[in-house]
Amino acid sequence: MLNKLIIILLIFFNSYAAQSYIIEDKPAYFQISADTIGVPIYIDGALIGHTPIENPIPVLAGIHHITHQPPSIRDPFLQYGQTDGVKQIYVMSGDTVKVRLDTYLFSQRLLQMKKEYYYTNYIGIGISLLIIWQLWIVAN
Repeated sequence: MLNKLIIILLIFFNSYAAQSYIIEDKPAYFQISADTIGVPIYIDGALIGHTPIENPIPVLAGIHHITHQPPSIRDPFLQYGQTDGVKQIYVMSGDTVKVRLDTYLFSQRLLQMKKEYYYTNYIGIGISLLIIWQLWIVAN
């Protein structure tokens, strides 16, 4: 009998001390727009929708990553770098932050960065071949 009373009291106090709301604080909001219609929007790797998104998106307060590229298909060339295509934004509870993603400018910058990367590789290979050729001439 005493065990049943203790269990009933524990259940009562457990439900009394439990969290009453899913979100205790007021949520923060993102108002997202892009320069192109139909762009998929990802917040922290989760697909939220496609532009234009008319209603603000509720999120928990804190740091969030907003992008138009899914994490699984992201270009490995930019996987570990911070670029303009991924926005890292801190939002406080109750605030609404307006975010604009410029996908066209990001794609142009990505092409330019890839060209620069390939040019530096080609120059490095050329200089290495010249050094090997000079060593071969000196050795003979």
